Amino acid sequence: MQVGLKTATSSTAAALTRGTIDAPQSVKTRHITEIKEPRNPFPEAALLSTRPLRYNVQLNQQLTAVQQADSYLAETETQLLLLRHSPARGDMMDKAAGLQRLLDKRTQLSGGTVDRHFNVSLQQNTQVNFSLAGAEKLLQNPGGETLVFALGGSKRELTAVALPQEGSPRQVLMHLNVGLGRMGINARQDMTGHVKFSVDESRWDRVSQQLSVKGEGHNFPADSFTVLAVQAEQAQHEGLVQLAAHPEHGRENSSRMQSALEQITTQRGKLRAHQDRVRSRIDDMATPYTPQQAQDTARALGNVLEKSAESFSGLTRALGAQANLHLATVKNLLG
Repeated sequence: MQVGLKTATSSTAAALTRGTIDAPQSVKTRHITEIKEPRNPFPEAALLSTRPLRYNVQLNQQLTAVQQADSYLAETETQLLLLRHSPARGDMMDKAAGLQRLLDKRTQLSGGTVDRHFNVSLQQNTQVNFSLAGAEKLLQNPGGETLVFALGGSKRELTAVALPQEGSPRQVLMHLNVGLGRMGINARQDMTGHVKFSVDESRWDRVSQQLSVKGEGHNFPADSFTVLAVQAEQAQHEGLVQLAAHPEHGRENSSRMQSALEQITTQRGKLRAHQDRVRSRIDDMATPYTPQQAQDTARALGNVLEKSAESFSGLTRALGAQANLHLATVKNLLG
């Protein structure tokens, strides 16, 4: 007994063979003269909106972050210079109010790319460094105490930390990080032996006001939660807030303003270097095709895909027929 099965293997292979598209001969031999045009101001916002497919998602996010950071730093720098050169007190107060508005909306205007130190953070969330009263005592005398930390707010968070009876400061920090890490808080010990904590700036308001702890009577009381005294690390932000509040304090404000301007200049320089790297990536992504070549290639690819539908349909039917063959028929064929 012979069973004939008609498949579309040959036609499929032909379709796949036809899918290899070679550039026209004229393109291979033609010498294309490159005309260098002046670069548009970074990051070419119009190009981003009209031809977004030139950029992958990660690159697009980097472009947006760089633009937001540079725009905020430039605006803050301009406001500081205007405040420095304000001739009259009334004008000085207006410029100080403008600076205060920029400081209040730093996170929103910069898209979260500029932290409290006016450092640019493009790849990760901005952090707030802070200290907790009594943290060093925990490292020196953990006493095997179990601590329950609570973080208030619209959704209260609780986490427990079981400290070792005895242990090195590093071991105690490891236990603290296991528990506090669930709240997004990280602890570390600096070169001087002081314990420093850090948290995403988006959670800082809750941590600074609503972080409490309950112990077992060794380091912290066991009968109720104790609100922890949280102290943020001094940063450029605080200095500029004081400058905006008292712009008339000339000598003290002069050093703060100069320090802030130097920091902004340094960060904008790093942004320009990053912009150059991004431009290089964009140049690498540029296609060598002329518009006509792109149309010809797309048309040829469309023809191949259009014809492949019939081959795919035939192959599907053949595979379906093979799958539905009776077991005895298959044995007869193989035998």
